[in-house]
Amino acid sequence: MEVDKLVTVYGFSLFDADSGVQLPATFKAPRSVIEHDFHGVVMEGTAELVDAQALDDQGRFRRVATAWGELTT
Repeated sequence: MEVDKLVTVYGFSLFDADSGVQLPATFKAPRSVIEHDFHGVVMEGTAELVDAQALDDQGRFRRVATAWGELTT
């Protein structure tokens, strides 16, 4: 994995109008996407470096769960 293709993603919370509280998002995203596109609140301390190609077209990062943990290539 090349260093210039890494991006920092964060966990964050979103305001839920139905319950009136902040709820954690089910995915991570870069800080700029969280603040500008999702209008969320970054949860500091949740930073993770991931391959930029792992983001979808809306800037979301979803970890694929496996029974074997994180796989290496």
